[in-house]
Amino acid sequence: MSSERSLSLKKSTIIDVDVHLQIKPAEVAEYIEEPYKSIMTKSHIGSPFPDSGWDRSMAGKIERRQVCGPEDIHQRLCEEFHINHPIINAFGKLGKASMTKLAVSLMKGYNDVVLEKYLDGYDHFYGLITVAMQDPEAAAEEIYRVGDEKQFIGVFMDNTGPNPPLGDPRYDVVYRAAEDKGLPISYHAYDSGFIVDFPRQNAALETFFSIHVLTHPYAHMLTMTSLFEHGVPEKFPGLKFIFLEGGVTWLPYMMYRLNKIHSIRRFDAPMLKKTPEEYIRDQFYVSTQPIGEPNNQDDMRKIMEVIGYDRIMFSSDYPHFDFDHPEGLEKFLRVNVPAKDRKRVLETNARGVYGI
Repeated sequence: MSSERSLSLKKSTIIDVDVHLQIKPAEVAEYIEEPYKSIMTKSHIGSPFPDSGWDRSMAGKIERRQVCGPEDIHQRLCEEFHINHPIINAFGKLGKASMTKLAVSLMKGYNDVVLEKYLDGYDHFYGLITVAMQDPEAAAEEIYRVGDEKQFIGVFMDNTGPNPPLGDPRYDVVYRAAEDKGLPISYHAYDSGFIVDFPRQNAALETFFSIHVLTHPYAHMLTMTSLFEHGVPEKFPGLKFIFLEGGVTWLPYMMYRLNKIHSIRRFDAPMLKKTPEEYIRDQFYVSTQPIGEPNNQDDMRKIMEVIGYDRIMFSSDYPHFDFDHPEGLEKFLRVNVPAKDRKRVLETNARGVYGI
């Protein structure tokens, strides 16, 4: 990194809204009861969650799993990459747990791990409360259990393949708890959740290229459509909804497509009192990673302007192989975007939404 870029990053306050952990099964097992403790430590595959089988090693160029503990986040992400406040996701793949009681046990265990081993020791770290949407009542109880911890600043949901999708009224109890605690909702999709065993394995896609292109935006589109179908933003006007790791370019399509269909089929979403675009511009946000790479960079500026710089927050997806280094986006914003809007994306949007 050039000294000029490094100095520019140092002068900026940056909040990273999508930082991941790699917690080993034995580590979370310390915080849960039997029989789930043994499932986590004695399973022949080391974990009760199926693996998709896709190669994430970049054909052997990187380690398959990146260990990411609190010291690593502090030393590398915060000090080397100049991130002032990482917002940590605890366990996004919880939606893959087929055993509901196991999912609920892990939900509590992961939140306790994050609180004790990450947040209590680092005042500049913040965390999201993982919820197991397999049991909405238990998820709501978990929000009330830890929602007053000052460094838990949001609720984290895996939106890759929940059945039914996350706008369904059965989940209202979770949204109500989040609204009661003043906590925004963060949705995150995962490649390993895009698995279809019947009738077509992996939806007949043959490479990780295809899965990685489709999974995150598809999950976000499905979730957003479900939220509007069931009137969730109207029912919970105090809630904010953040979509992580889908980039930004999918949002204009959805915003205008939802407007169009709503205009001709209002009876299918009768709770909505405004256009979907109006709700999006008031309650919805996207994070930058993966930022997308148009051949003409000015196209990205135009897309961001359509969305609105007040709807966009910086994310790195650290420590995954495809994470976005903050210097890349910072440079783009510094060259192409007014200073006040650059500050919104890097800091003030997240500070306001998450109450930092």
